[in-house]
Amino acid sequence: MKIAVDDLKKFCKEILERNSVPIEEAEVIADSLVDANTIGVDSHGVTRLSLYLQRLKEATINSNTKMEILRETETTALYDANNGWGQYAGKIAMQEAVKKAKKYGTATIGVTNSNHFGTASYFTKMAAKENCIGIAMCNTTPIMVSWGSNEPTLGTNPLSIAIPTNRHPVVLDMATSNVARGKINLAAKDGEEIPTGWAITKEGKDTTDPHEALKGYLLPLGPKGSGLAMMIDIMSGVMTGALFGKDIPRMYDDKEPQRLGHLFMAIDPECFIEIETFKSRMDERIEQTVKSTPADGYEQVYMPGDIEEMNREKHEREGLTLSTALYEELRALGTKYDVSI
Repeated sequence: MKIAVDDLKKFCKEILERNSVPIEEAEVIADSLVDANTIGVDSHGVTRLSLYLQRLKEATINSNTKMEILRETETTALYDANNGWGQYAGKIAMQEAVKKAKKYGTATIGVTNSNHFGTASYFTKMAAKENCIGIAMCNTTPIMVSWGSNEPTLGTNPLSIAIPTNRHPVVLDMATSNVARGKINLAAKDGEEIPTGWAITKEGKDTTDPHEALKGYLLPLGPKGSGLAMMIDIMSGVMTGALFGKDIPRMYDDKEPQRLGHLFMAIDPECFIEIETFKSRMDERIEQTVKSTPADGYEQVYMPGDIEEMNREKHEREGLTLSTALYEELRALGTKYDVSI
């Protein structure tokens, strides 16, 4: 089914409002979810809406987010999200990081006692639009094994970095697993198999069955992905006072607050070089990559974030295509809460 981007945002926002989420927060959550679909990251898009509502119903997440500053210096702050929405907490934290970076050059903001915050790039792009370099990371449900282990003690712990340029930002947004768990959920929902190497069963065996994979564990992006996931868990979880490692409740299965940690950083390039000079040098850096000779089997070389930006342009122009299963799921929500889609 095809649906316009703005129409899908409006639908999600109204559904959240009907569930006692404040308007300002509902707008951020809806925008984040649909933004994920718009850039082609469907695993973090509106497919998560039903799960969010279920956790809200189970009181494992609060309907409103009360951001409380626990510690603060000129260039740092630690917020307690009080079991509120990760997307809203992330927006407040990154806005504060940019504000401090504009004054002091750089800033690092931690968030504790929070929840799933969607795509990390949603926040780093906020910084890039303000001519700052944005960095965001978060620890997540322990559904991934460390390299060489069959016991899950790591989340897929994402990392995003966004760089301002004269065009759209250069954006890295990566999970530290071979794939986001949301893609396996989508495969299960759509009745599709998954590639070998995405996950293992509870017994530690390779599988292409998404249902067995969901009962089992994700695999890290090699030993480097495993190590990076560990460092993100330490910085966003251990350091902020949030839960970490295997102590984090599973978002899909456990009926208790997750108490996740996030870390946001902003750097003002003007502390090092004039912003226009920086962007001009970025033009050269981008050109070196995109005009390099493609390898056999490739037509074009891209910078990080280029494909997502092309997806955005296409979807804003042509609308989003939802699978039949997802559309029916959303329509059922609409019927339940008297919101049309």
